[in-house]
Amino acid sequence: MPLAMVKVGDKVRVLRVSGSETAKKHLGALGFVPGALVTVMTATGDNQIVAIHDSRIAVNGDVSRHVFIEPL
Repeated sequence: MPLAMVKVGDKVRVLRVSGSETAKKHLGALGFVPGALVTVMTATGDNQIVAIHDSRIAVNGDVSRHVFIEPL
């Protein structure tokens, strides 16, 4: 399931990241790597603010559709 479908307050684990190599490297640098724990803090439309590795990151719908997760 993509990160875009996660509800506010849900905690999930990253399974994989899809997209171009450049996009994968960028998301990896932000902490979206397999095994990383993510909590959706807020969501407005397609935009989300997520907590990952003691940071809060804003992602839009295009990005969150490339991050595949599993619920905890």
